[in-house]
Amino acid sequence: MSKLNDSDSDKTWDYYEKIQQALNGLYEILALNFDENSMYYKCGLDNLEALKDALIDLLSNDYTPKEIKLKLREIEFNMKKCLFFDSSEESQKSDQKSDQKK
Repeated sequence: MSKLNDSDSDKTWDYYEKIQQALNGLYEILALNFDENSMYYKCGLDNLEALKDALIDLLSNDYTPKEIKLKLREIEFNMKKCLFFDSSEESQKSDQKSDQKK
């Protein structure tokens, strides 16, 4: 694995700072909008913790750029699938239920 030069190292720290700010921002949103005893607050914290752990794993292991790209594509596909396809399936199921009631 090649060593990072100074500009690459600076970019890496910039990305780290952006990730840290984003995680802090998401935490602040949770804290502002939900009571600490709320299920949504606790679930949000669990997800932020999982995200933080995944980022630490990513940064602490020597993955090849190809491995990282493949994993990011998988995450992107799963997210799009969840956002677009699962919601359309749920709406179809609810439409079918309403048709059955008629």
